[in-house]
Order: sequence, then C-alpha cells, then structure tokens
Amino acid sequence: MAGIPFSEVNEDILKPLAPPKRMYWVVMGFLVTGILWAVFCWIYQVEAGMGVTGLNIPVGWGVYITNFVFWVGIAHSGTLISAILHLVRSRWRTAIARASEAMTVFAVITAGLFPLIHLGRVWVFYFILPYPSERQLWPNFISPLVWDVCAVSTYLTVSSIFWYVGLWPDLAAARDRSARLLGPDHPRTRLYRWFSLGWHGSGEQWRHYGRGYLFFAALATPLVISVHSVVSWDFAMAQLAGWHTTVFAPYFVAGAIHSGLAMVLVLVIPMRKILHLHRVIDIEHFDAMAQTMIVTTCIVGYAYLLEPFIAWYSGDLVEKQFAVWRATGPIAPLYWALWVCNVAVPLAFLTKWARRHLGALFVVGILVNVGMWLERFVIIVGSLWHDFLPHNWGGYFPSWVEISITLGSFCWFFFWFYAFTKTVPTVSLADVKADEVHEVPHGRELVPEGAPAPDTRGATTGVLAVFKDRLAMMAALRKVRESSFRRIDTYSPVRLREAEAILGRGRSPVRFWTLLGALTGFAGGFALAIGSALVNGLIVGGKHPVSIVPYCIVGFEGTILLGTLGNLTGVLVNSRLGRPQLPPEYDARFSSDCYGIFVACEAQELPAAARMLGAAKPDEVRTIRPVM
Repeated sequence: MAGIPFSEVNEDILKPLAPPKRMYWVVMGFLVTGILWAVFCWIYQVEAGMGVTGLNIPVGWGVYITNFVFWVGIAHSGTLISAILHLVRSRWRTAIARASEAMTVFAVITAGLFPLIHLGRVWVFYFILPYPSERQLWPNFISPLVWDVCAVSTYLTVSSIFWYVGLWPDLAAARDRSARLLGPDHPRTRLYRWFSLGWHGSGEQWRHYGRGYLFFAALATPLVISVHSVVSWDFAMAQLAGWHTTVFAPYFVAGAIHSGLAMVLVLVIPMRKILHLHRVIDIEHFDAMAQTMIVTTCIVGYAYLLEPFIAWYSGDLVEKQFAVWRATGPIAPLYWALWVCNVAVPLAFLTKWARRHLGALFVVGILVNVGMWLERFVIIVGSLWHDFLPHNWGGYFPSWVEISITLGSFCWFFFWFYAFTKTVPTVSLADVKADEVHEVPHGRELVPEGAPAPDTRGATTGVLAVFKDRLAMMAALRKVRESSFRRIDTYSPVRLREAEAILGRGRSPVRFWTLLGALTGFAGGFALAIGSALVNGLIVGGKHPVSIVPYCIVGFEGTILLGTLGNLTGVLVNSRLGRPQLPPEYDARFSSDCYGIFVACEAQELPAAARMLGAAKPDEVRTIRPVM
C-alpha cells in the first residue's frame, strides 16, 4: 500500500462502484431467492404456529436463539477493528475497517430479526418496548431479556452512525468522481451528493470530524464489551447447569471477536479478488488478523478448559453430571467439534505459511464460523436438553422451517454486504491517504505571537491557491499566516494537523456536545428504569421494585447512546454539514490529490492576496467572487 499516489488510490477504490455486470445480478438473484424462501417459511410458521419448529418441552430455545447469539457475535470484530484499533493507532486496520464496519451493521440487523421470529406472535413485539401504556404494564428492567433490547438496539444505532460518519469524506470523493464521469445531474451523483452532507474537506471540517470520530471510537469500545456480556447474562442469570457461571461474559466476548475476525476473512478475501483491491489490501493485513486470531483462540481454548474444571472444582453434582453428559452423551460429537474448529484449526496460524496463504485463511475462517455456531447451539440447547429433572430430559432437532430460515438469514446478510460493495467505497480513502502522510508534530510555537485565529465565516470573496505538493502548501500557509490576512482556510483530502497548528486552531468544541449527551443519557437511563419500576411496583426475585444495580446496565446503554447522538450533533453543527451545497471556492480535486489555501478578503484586497499566493508557486491561483 505504501507509495501509491493519491489519485491512484481514488481510482483503485472508487472504480468498483461502476455499474455491475451480469454475474453480479446472478448472485443477487440467488440471494434474493433464498431470502424469499425464508420469508415464505416464516409466514407459514406464523400461520401454523410454533409447532412447525422442533421446539418442545424442555427445549424452548433452539436454532433461532442460536442464530441471534451467533450474529451478535459476528458483529463484534467490526467495532474491534474500527474503534479499538483506531484508539491505539494501529495501521493494519486501515484497509479492512470499512468492510468490517459494514459487516457489523448487517450482522446486527440480521440478529435483531431472530427474537421476533422466535416470538411467534410477532405482532405483540411492542410489549417489551418502554413506552407509556394505558395498561400500566411497563417492561421489567431487572430482566436480562430487556437488557438485550437496550444493548442490541444501542449497538445497532452506534455502529450505524460510526460507519456512516466514516463514509463522509469517501462519499464526497465518490460524488466528485461521479460528477466528472457521469455528470452532476446523474442519479448516482445526486445520491452521493445528498449522503455526503456537503462535505468539502476544509480544515475546519477535518478538525471537528477528527475529534468527533475519536469520541465515536471511545464510546464504541466499552459498548462492544458490554453488548455480548449482556447477551451472555441471558443465560448466566438463570440457574440451569452449564449456564449459571460468571465466566460467560468474557467467554462470550472473546468468542464473538474470534468469530467476527473469521467472518472478516471470509468476506474480505473474495472481495479483494473480485474488486481488484490488491494494492490497498495486502497480505500484511491478513497476517495481522491471523495473529490476532491466535490470541482469541487461546482465550476461547482456556474457556473450554475452564468449564469442566469449574464443574469438578465446584462440587456441584448437577454440574458434574452435566459436564460428563455433554462430553459423552448424544450431543458429544458437536461438543468435540468445537475443540477442533475453534481451537485446533486456527492454531495453524502459528505458522507463517498459514497466515499468509489466502486459501488457508479462507478455509480456517469458514471452519471457525461453523465451530462458533455449533458452540452457541451446544450452550443453548445442551442445558435445556439435560436439566435438573431426569424425567424432563428430551432431545431437539431443528425442523425444515428452522433450517430454511437459518439459511435465509445468511442470504440476507450476504445480500446486504454484496450490495454494499457496489454502492460505497469498501476501503476508507481518507485512512489510506492518511497513512501516507507522515507529519511531524507541531505545537503552538508555529502560531505568530498575538495573531488571532483565522475565521472564514461568511466568506464569499477571496483567492484560492491549488497545490499538488503538500509541503509546498504548508510553506505557503506559513507565509499567509504571517500576513495581515486573517480569514484563512485550507482544503485537503486528509486531515492536516500541521496546518491546524500553523493556523492556531484549538481543540474542537465537539467534546462539550458529547459530554452533554452522555450525562443526559446516564440520567435518562436510570430515570426510565426507576420510573418503570414505580409504575409496576413488582417484587421480582425477592428484590425491591427499585433495584439500582441492574439499572446500571440501562444507565450505561443510555450514556453511550445519547453520548453518540450528542457527538454526532456536535460534528454536524460545528462542521456546518447537512446541506448539499458546496462553497464557491471548492475544487473537486481536493477530494483526490490536491491541497488548497483560501484567503477570504474584500474586493479591493484581491490583487494583494493573489500576488502573495502566486509567490508560493502553486499549481493554480484563481479569484473567487460571489455569484450575483
């Protein structure tokens, strides 16, 4: 990826957005057929009742809940790669972050369907939503199932916003390229123009955007840990053998990241081949993912060893007999398959050959996903199959309806991901370019003493200088900053922190919006839970109607949700985004490989500003006047 000119980066990443060919529509037709068959099976299930499934007494949770937990787990690596690795400034995330973020959104959407499918009477789903009701029946926020609703809906919202905000600079680049090739009035150009929200890459926009994106990552990082922890508590809060264990939260989170990374391999390897992204997604990125999977493999393997040890060490006879039954009973083939698929197979990545061979990476990714699905099945069905009462023991096998809907969910997921690859850039243009810009940190000493910060508000008249070379643009910016002109802004395809230092711009006020939203969400989450409890006034599990400790989950999710929305609002307001109109000085080359300095001034100052910028030998200098 090193050394690729910015214009070629744009071409490599944006070229796959060309109109699809026949094979694309053939694959889409196959996926749509699978989705329609699953919809037909679901309608049949609604009409005939849940008796068409394999669910029975005592196995009331089966494939549908297995799919829910599996797809929520798949979603986790997107946040890991995008948020956590962004915070630690890991560069290998750059080429695969966009695809993993998209995978996160589509996986959460898929997961959210299964509680509704499992509900049977889907038309009463609103019973669980916290809304004022004449029946005075509000959800019980002590229930882990209600925690699920809060956690998954928050995760979907935050992940979608995080993904969409990361797309803004790239959508602007796609807008400019589409306008050049297809014309400004083409439907695709209009679509990109509308969704890019008027992004033009000014220094002010990059400053607020960079700070806001950092806060998005900081908010999403604890969220990724909390969501699958909450999902695990659906089981750990119960008393069944095999479920009631404190290890489930870290166990589920590690397994989720394990399966998510495997799914990234399964998606990105064919995507790289089909879209010809070899120059921006190289073998080093796959090597780094494989090394990360070695870590998650060790954690998952440790959890597998810990489960039978805890059953033995606890002295609980029920736990002991369940651990023996799971390893030797009718479910034993599936149980031992977990060890093979999730531990033994990915240990192949200890060898450099396996980490750098695309075929081996792809096969391991598929086997790990098969193993993680089986793990969820064994956990959920196994404990219900073999509970406390011997006369209550019974088997379970999914019916053709459940199998069809499960396969349909994979068609649904791949349909959205396949559409994504031909709709928006699959690799972040801004991040790839930022990796090529190696700036030397600068402090406030670059700002002339006593010089006020520049301002471009309301500027419509001025002089624009366009540069191909970043260093030449920086040298010119220093000279402009030392002049008498005070209304100055820059344009660039990436964020230029050095330019921000030269112009003396301070920290973005976006942080105040984020803090306000987080505090509002924290208070609102607790107020919602406490208010609901006081309406119901129910004693559940021997707890007081108002139980603060369980409500911490609702308060946490509210903090993350409204903190994210506040952060988004702050970025939009301070960056003046939301309108498709572009400033008159904007040049489409700024989203590709050019840099610009715009000096706003009065009409009588235009010649002086033009001479000053022309002395810096830019590639182009032009005067910008308001359109009458």
